[in-house]
Amino acid sequence: MSLRNVLWGLLLALMFAVTAAAQEVYPLGADREVFWDDTMIASMSDCQILVHQPVPREVAVTCDKPWEGNNCGYWTVLYDDQAKIYRAYAQGVSFDSGGQKGHRLVIVTYESVDGVHWTRPNVGRFEWEGSKDNNIILFETASHAECHDFSPFIDTSPNAKPEARYKAIGFTMDLSGLYAYQSPDGLHWTPISDKPVYTDGAFDTQNITFWSEKEQKYILYYRIFSEGGYNGIRIIARAVSDDYLHWTNEGPILFPEGEEPTEGAQDYVNQILPYYRAPNIYLGFPARYVDNGLIRATEYLPEWESRQERMKQAQRVGTVATDSVYITSRDGIHFRRSNEAFLSPGLKTAGNWSYGDNYLAWSVVETDSTRDDCPRELSLYAPESCLTGEVSRLRRYTLRIDGFGSVHAKNKIGEMTTRPFTFTGKELSLNLGTSAAGFVKMEFLDEAGNPIPGFTLEECDMFFGDTLDWRCSWNGSTDVSSLAGKTVSLRFVMHEADLYSMKFE
Repeated sequence: MSLRNVLWGLLLALMFAVTAAAQEVYPLGADREVFWDDTMIASMSDCQILVHQPVPREVAVTCDKPWEGNNCGYWTVLYDDQAKIYRAYAQGVSFDSGGQKGHRLVIVTYESVDGVHWTRPNVGRFEWEGSKDNNIILFETASHAECHDFSPFIDTSPNAKPEARYKAIGFTMDLSGLYAYQSPDGLHWTPISDKPVYTDGAFDTQNITFWSEKEQKYILYYRIFSEGGYNGIRIIARAVSDDYLHWTNEGPILFPEGEEPTEGAQDYVNQILPYYRAPNIYLGFPARYVDNGLIRATEYLPEWESRQERMKQAQRVGTVATDSVYITSRDGIHFRRSNEAFLSPGLKTAGNWSYGDNYLAWSVVETDSTRDDCPRELSLYAPESCLTGEVSRLRRYTLRIDGFGSVHAKNKIGEMTTRPFTFTGKELSLNLGTSAAGFVKMEFLDEAGNPIPGFTLEECDMFFGDTLDWRCSWNGSTDVSSLAGKTVSLRFVMHEADLYSMKFE
């Protein structure tokens, strides 16, 4: 056999393998699928994955108490459905221009009935300058060093005990490792163990744990460096546990070539969580750590005088800028990265171009819209004004539900076809929106890629408008149950439109 024939045979085999992988049937079932990446997409024409940036709203918290300060960070925001209250947590600490800590680091908490207006609960547990009238929930003790970061979650495991309904992981300033904590109410915390429960990492960031309904395990995402110890670039690793005390290292999370963190844009925090409307999908918000050094453009960033003072401590404290992207995964190990920034500093915004700004708080919560007659929306939170003065702030941002990214069609009519999948359910619900002149139509395709009679593009009732829940119809009927369990694809034809998610109800 000639070399040419061998090479041609190898090429055909490779083409077949790629085609087979692309056509692998996805068991969607009744899960929601989102269009924040191309996992569910087989082909697109005149469409793109568009990242939607959150809208800045009001300042939620101003950290102006003596025990809080100008570097309140590593925030967690969650909603307690039993208590009907939103809770927030952060580290409280201040630094002067020389980089010296103004006081010992503490963990503080806040609460809100609507996610918009926040107050400080009087926990009354730890004394500060002679008074226990404060919102401090953790403080340095004889047995535990200062807790560098603290990220609570509400444990939905069927084995969770009432006294451990809230759990949290924290990295102590003595660098010994991660400690585990528990609380019945989110306010009164005790260590679960007097020793670190996990030590195999660098941890000098916000480390995240949660109970995964999908995996039926506790998941930990944490900081390591690519070359071990504190050498190389900042990357994210993962461990799992059945009991929150004994953890198994599963190594770094993985990205396709070209989407992994780089020396010029390292992953500082991870903020990974199961998305509450699609627990089968993990969503994270790494903050990118970018240091372009002391160049001419640095002098044009906001607060140049303050920046010069901070550089007396270390140049990077004045030259580093941070923003956030989003990442997505279906298995918790292999992730995709958004193709542009999700939360950017903005146009010379005072307080948003400093080292530590724009780190999104861990977790995403649903809140009522503050606009008249609008549906509920997502609230996200991020710190600002870090290290620039005497106080820092937490700002709220909003986004439409499922609205992190979309398949977007502009003025030219575009098409998108999904990969083959199977589903369970009776109606197809779409989260989508168009302009006044835009539209969306869709059809089901069989395994051979042919339109299925009764569900063709010509029979589809055109949609235009903007809604979180459009029940698709063909000749007036929304019933698609005759296709349930069969291998199908969906072909969308779109004009000036965004498709955010789909679910078979």
